[in-house]
Amino acid sequence: MSKEASEKTLVVGLGKSGLAVCALLLTRGAVVTATDLRPRSEFQGALDGIEKAGCSLHLGSHRLEDFLGADRIVVSPGVPLDIEPLEEARRRGIEIVGELEWSCRQISLPVIAVTGTNGKTTTTALIGEILKIGGRRPFVGGNIGTPLSQWILSGEQADVMVLELSSFQLDSASTFRPDVGVLLNITEDHLDRYESFKAYADSKFSLFRRQRNSDFAIINGGDPVCRERIGRAPGKLLTFGGSNPAANAVVENGAVKVSVPGRAQFEISLERTRLPGLHNRENIMAACLAATCMEIGPGPIQAAIEEFGGFPHRLEWVGRWKGIDFYDDSKATNVGAAVKALEGFDRPVLLLLGGRDKLGAYQPLIEPLTARGKMVFAFGEAGPRIYGELSGKVRIGLYSDLASAFQDAVGLASPGDVVLLSPACASFDRYESYAHRGDHFKKLVAELGDSIV
Repeated sequence: MSKEASEKTLVVGLGKSGLAVCALLLTRGAVVTATDLRPRSEFQGALDGIEKAGCSLHLGSHRLEDFLGADRIVVSPGVPLDIEPLEEARRRGIEIVGELEWSCRQISLPVIAVTGTNGKTTTTALIGEILKIGGRRPFVGGNIGTPLSQWILSGEQADVMVLELSSFQLDSASTFRPDVGVLLNITEDHLDRYESFKAYADSKFSLFRRQRNSDFAIINGGDPVCRERIGRAPGKLLTFGGSNPAANAVVENGAVKVSVPGRAQFEISLERTRLPGLHNRENIMAACLAATCMEIGPGPIQAAIEEFGGFPHRLEWVGRWKGIDFYDDSKATNVGAAVKALEGFDRPVLLLLGGRDKLGAYQPLIEPLTARGKMVFAFGEAGPRIYGELSGKVRIGLYSDLASAFQDAVGLASPGDVVLLSPACASFDRYESYAHRGDHFKKLVAELGDSIV
């Protein structure tokens, strides 16, 4: 009998990854109970499969006895680790792990792990494309696309894992160790969940905590928070970005220059890349280094950088109307991402900013807005605080919702200007997701008329 079959496992949180880990545990013969604060009516039949397979469900509230009666607790990323039932289980010595941590224990493959406040999805996917073109069979997932437990359940094969990791996943990983760890940046985010910015930064940097001397730590040397902590990474350190000419990847004269001691030295042209903006240059440099660590040569890297087109809602050009360009950057759910978006333009920007506040400071927007911002249109729940922090420093208006902010932005815009949705806030005040918000923005653009190109 397997260890899983002899132990009771409680799964907390029945989102995509929670459902997947329940299903995988059940195939291993585990005794599984799952709990979620949402009532059954919100799941619309999504629970039928695991329930038929033998999972016990407790919905609408958490029962302390479920936590204390478990041998192991697997927590979904969206569940705070300081809720009282988990705290009590921790005091009783019950093992608490995340879905990613538990799933990684089930397989033995090389791991490339990507984290950071912004750019994770683009960089992770780009690394995956480079590996595919280079003849490898990567699994690309984690915090994007397919949860790792769901992929294991599918029975598909791979020879390397490329994982996007959130801070929440790292917080619940007690043994996870990447062969190649990539840290893109650290700016204020999720301060509604962390007690301080330092605690959030500590979470991100924990990616490297268990690395060995033979592992690679790829860190953005141009990011001030990352730069302060570079010396704490135990793996072989590779840096990119910034003004240090000795970095292992830098952008000069329209090309990425890569130099990894003992591996390779080459240049990758950016002339035909479909990834715009300064922030994507950093993503590309990180991907080049990660691929080089996996012994992929410059040919597949160059091909992937020219073919890869990015993702919707990430500084996505929506169209042009009467000479005004519209960009959907709804995935920019924190201030650092909005700053990066602004820095990618060299012409006047009308910025749509707002949503559900994540309690970070908005002052970092002042410098790029002073340089290229024509006006800020603050909307949603966070609108009043944004207005309060930026009023008197930049031109700004306050609006109840995205539609009214968009209408005034279009009215003020001139040919050559950019209307940019880069909200620096979560979407959940009015939308189901950042994608839902971005789709609304695209709909507003489409309604401008037939002259959109």
